[in-house]
Amino acid sequence: MKNLYFLLFLSFAFILPMNLAEAKVDKEKELQKQRNTAQKERQESRNVRNRDLADATNSFREVTRNLKTDYQARLKDLDTEFELKHVELQADRDAKIANAEAEYQKKWSNLFMRPGGPLTPETIKELEKEARAYSDELFRLKKESAETAHNEKMAIEKQKHALLKEMDEKAMDQASSLGLTKEYPPLLATPIGDELTRSEQQWNEREQKEVEKIQERNLQAVSEFMNGEKLREWERGNLDEDFKLTWDEKSELQKLETQQTFFNTLLMQSAQAEKVDQQHIMDQFAELAKEQKLIKIKYSQIRKTNEIKRREGKKKLQGK
Repeated sequence: MKNLYFLLFLSFAFILPMNLAEAKVDKEKELQKQRNTAQKERQESRNVRNRDLADATNSFREVTRNLKTDYQARLKDLDTEFELKHVELQADRDAKIANAEAEYQKKWSNLFMRPGGPLTPETIKELEKEARAYSDELFRLKKESAETAHNEKMAIEKQKHALLKEMDEKAMDQASSLGLTKEYPPLLATPIGDELTRSEQQWNEREQKEVEKIQERNLQAVSEFMNGEKLREWERGNLDEDFKLTWDEKSELQKLETQQTFFNTLLMQSAQAEKVDQQHIMDQFAELAKEQKLIKIKYSQIRKTNEIKRREGKKKLQGK
């Protein structure tokens, strides 16, 4: 009887672990089946997302291409209108400057033709002062004309940029409606069972990187329109800065050119050439030439520095 109980105990002891092992295998099979199903659903969701994004990007390109074509035609009309007006106004300004230059030449000639006593250093300084006054007045008129033309150009640029802002807003509305401005959440695997498998962890890592790439691609697609207004304001500022720089340089050079013209005319006056210290004037020419070169070097350096800074500044404004 004892032997019978012992045999039954052995049978249960052997069968129970087998049943537990089989149950564990069945559970793992079921979990793997659920994981495979979930992975298939995630992959399908990713495929749908990629197709939708590709369609949205293509649609956006088509829309913006048509917008650009439409607005470029309107911008061209503004340019043509401005050019016609500019030609007429520039002719008037050129005529005024021509009259001023003729008066300047008369004053300049009379300055050296008028009778007087011997040319002393004091007399030469007085003549140079008068000559500089004539030259400064002519320069003022030329700069004033250039400022008027520049302001006209900036006014038309402002009108053009208002149109482009309108275009940008339409483009960004389209981008928003197509889903190119929203953030895409990653399609992450969640634990089925106790924890994520190694392949699920790798999927999540890849998916996180993928949504970051999506954001970068979408941002690149819309950045032209999202940053357009800032970029144009920056470019208008550069135009103003360049205009000022040009005329600052002209102003510095004009003072030296006036002196050169004065001394050259003084030397050319046959009746007075012997009365001046020609060596002193030649030394002045050399000094003036050196100063002109230094001024040009200074402004060339400023422009090259601006060019480098603007190149990098433009990249930042464009989101590159």
